[in-house]
Amino acid sequence: MDQNKSIPEERYQLEIFVKAKNLKDMDTFSKSDPFCRLLHTIQGEKEKCEGDTEFLKNNLNPCWEKSFVIDYIFELNQKLVFQVWDKNQSAGSEDTEMGQVETTVADIVGAKDMKCEFELKDRKGKAVGTLIVNIDKQPEDNQFLQLTWIGKDLINTDGFFGKSDPFLKFYKKVGDDWLPVHKTEMIKDNLNPEWKPFQISFRRLCGGKLEQKFKVECWDVHEKGTNNQYMGQFETSIHELINENKSEFNLEYQANKSGGKIILKEKKVTKRPTFMDFLRDGEQINLIIGVDYTAQNGNPNFPDSQHAFKSQNGNQYETAIRACAQILLNYDFDKKVAMYGFGAVPHLPNYNVNETEQCFPLTGDFQKPEVYGLEGLINLYKQTLPNLQFSGPGCLGELLNYSKQIAEFNAKKKIYTVLLILTCGQIHDLHQTTEIISQCANVPISIILVGVGDFDFKKLEFLDQDQKQLQKEVLTRNVVQFVPFAPFSHSLPILQRELLAELPHQLTNYKSLLGLVPSK
Repeated sequence: MDQNKSIPEERYQLEIFVKAKNLKDMDTFSKSDPFCRLLHTIQGEKEKCEGDTEFLKNNLNPCWEKSFVIDYIFELNQKLVFQVWDKNQSAGSEDTEMGQVETTVADIVGAKDMKCEFELKDRKGKAVGTLIVNIDKQPEDNQFLQLTWIGKDLINTDGFFGKSDPFLKFYKKVGDDWLPVHKTEMIKDNLNPEWKPFQISFRRLCGGKLEQKFKVECWDVHEKGTNNQYMGQFETSIHELINENKSEFNLEYQANKSGGKIILKEKKVTKRPTFMDFLRDGEQINLIIGVDYTAQNGNPNFPDSQHAFKSQNGNQYETAIRACAQILLNYDFDKKVAMYGFGAVPHLPNYNVNETEQCFPLTGDFQKPEVYGLEGLINLYKQTLPNLQFSGPGCLGELLNYSKQIAEFNAKKKIYTVLLILTCGQIHDLHQTTEIISQCANVPISIILVGVGDFDFKKLEFLDQDQKQLQKEVLTRNVVQFVPFAPFSHSLPILQRELLAELPHQLTNYKSLLGLVPSK
């Protein structure tokens, strides 16, 4: 058994339902026999055919029973092409394409009730009917098992000079492999330990199959975890725990020798609302962008500046703006984004000052800081560069505090704020920044820090790691993610994956922390 293998993060699965109305009749002496084909392209990958529905004979208003199931990857664009064909049942004859629709998963998921109507068009662009698409997440992907385990009379592998320091490891069976899915904390010098309660999804523990066995191993921590001692194992299933109420298990240690007993003290089945549930309930994403204009970036008129446009692909700042906004704008109903600068003296037409500002709207108007859409953001970024005097120092506290206030104001409106900060990493108010970030655990906000250029990003890394350590110590919520741009600059899809991979969990953790659930 390879104990170094691990299970990747779970993905949501979506079920897609399609129907059509008022289709153009392609047959002469009867009505068309339509079926629907789905082509699916995950950004950066090749197009894949997800299959066909059944065909419905003589029907211009088909409601197909067969659905499509695909993985939902929040951080990447997923293009969908729905093709409607007329089935030709004559031997040797080819099916006739009636029309098609091109859209994205995000377009439908971001729509009200996750339902969209599209105009079906033929190859010449003529309307040939209407396609209605509904999306639903697959059932039971948010069922969790809350478990509390205790050990009884465990074997002592430390000999006469101490007691075992036991912990449990849980494994899921995938093919012929046992893959680790959870590990408890270690309890020092205790042969009758009680481990902290934890939750794990049905899907992660056993693929959602209640009768499928999972394995539990007990280990004794030795020499800082490098030579842990095996204490025994057992196998069980969710069915045995829940339906048969089995609660006591013998640790199989060696032939004819027990490693003690593991007892299930408490169990509870819960349903945890998912990111998809909150989107269905009308949750919106409000994107705010902060851009570093300190002198550390270099004069934008020279090619070595981080703000210099060295090719038609722009610079690192523009690429990061595109990568994040391209995804998040799909979940924003009004598609409007506020963009602020810091570390510069702004000489904007309607906002002209003589001192370095640490939070100023690139529009020059605090009352109207937003622009529409992705191209609006890029144009604003480009147009304001000549009107900014790069200066310093670079401080994040004012921008963080301002964004936090916006997030607090929107808290009751089902609006979750994402603050994207693009910076070369020279933070001169680290203490204040850390203080404000620590106050954001109970605020609907996530902070994504992107390190631009080839600089020392230790302070940005500290903010990310400090949050994760704080989360472990006091069970608060991690709101920060740091991504260095350079390692992912060769691939926009990979950059998007890194930028947004933690966001769904951060949003659901915020809701869970406050006990908030969807109203629908």
